[in-house]
Amino acid sequence: MRKDKTAVPTGMALTHLDPIFRERPNEYLDVMRSREPVHQDRMFDRVVLTRAADVEAVMNNRNLASDPRRSRPGSFSRLQLRIDETFRPLILQMDDPDHKRIRDLVVKAFNQAAVDAMRPRITEVARGLLEAIDDPSCFDIMNAYARPLPTIAIALMLGVDTARCHDFKQWSDGKMQMFNPHRTQEQEAILASSDAALAGYFAEVIQKRREERRADLITSLIDAEEDGKQLNEAEIIDLCIGLLIAGNVTTTDLIGNAVLALLKHPDELGKLLAKPNLVRSTVEEVLRYDSPVVFGTRIATEAMQIGGCPVAAGQTINAVLYAANHDPAAHPDPKRFDIERPDKRHNSFGGGAHFCLGAPLARVETQIALSMLFERFPKLRMRTDRPLKRRIVLNFNGLEALWVRAD
Repeated sequence: MRKDKTAVPTGMALTHLDPIFRERPNEYLDVMRSREPVHQDRMFDRVVLTRAADVEAVMNNRNLASDPRRSRPGSFSRLQLRIDETFRPLILQMDDPDHKRIRDLVVKAFNQAAVDAMRPRITEVARGLLEAIDDPSCFDIMNAYARPLPTIAIALMLGVDTARCHDFKQWSDGKMQMFNPHRTQEQEAILASSDAALAGYFAEVIQKRREERRADLITSLIDAEEDGKQLNEAEIIDLCIGLLIAGNVTTTDLIGNAVLALLKHPDELGKLLAKPNLVRSTVEEVLRYDSPVVFGTRIATEAMQIGGCPVAAGQTINAVLYAANHDPAAHPDPKRFDIERPDKRHNSFGGGAHFCLGAPLARVETQIALSMLFERFPKLRMRTDRPLKRRIVLNFNGLEALWVRAD
């Protein structure tokens, strides 16, 4: 019997800096799942998981940490985020009790009822963006639609000036450099200026809300601070920045990935056009098929085992959400894009205490985005004369551009 000598990918190959991992991740992830589903990446001192059962167990294990400062020296979490004494975690990187305290203050703003109440405003934003497309024969879905829609939606929720959405997008894109461990001096400067601009802007807005309350999330956070619920101004600013980034990047990628999947699978698009009420299941299938977030990250707080393999205290655990969503043990025929797939489960929103706070908003925005787009442009198709490229951003799976025509 011939032994398979295919090397198991490791180190830099398991980042978006590698073109195969970025463009065709299953080429690596399938090998890992069959050969080393619990993989010790010694280059980056992390454990990489590709089986759905392991990913789900880790993401739901509340004994694991999220704060990268609890990882040991040299671990992937510390290297990726360049942890030093100035590092302040955003909400997605916090541990209890701080995480619970801050999450409890904002969770009502993101529940299903609150998000459903925003549907008419999000629909109007989507309509306005589509009406602003001046040349249907050649436009980039990402810049014209997928990027501005979530930015405006989260700005409306926070209560900040939607006229500044271009600035918010630029600043949040700059802030994404925090996930780039190989930042150049220029990228370091972009990160620093984006940090300063975001903090300065939100400090200004907070001061205005102290003088004049409004029905928005920033006002609610100020009220919580002044009611003595242990929320200071720096935490309000960090929370606003975290929500702006999370609300922007992942939903932008989800919308772009959804449009791409439908255009590449015309039979499935035909089903959606014939039955518009399939839009909810379409979004769930896109979340599984082309998840916008690749890894869920946790830190082992003590020595443990996963799948019989040792994990050291302080080691980074990268649970590959994308791989779990393509595990044939959990999803029959996982490479097939099927908007009527009976089992809608996926791991794209993580799990446990850090289950994505913005999941209801991301779902609603993407449902509206797809419904409005294909209602207005039912003959939308990809332009074959323009390159299709993924963004090179660690841990985020999205498109740089998606050029289409609708004429």
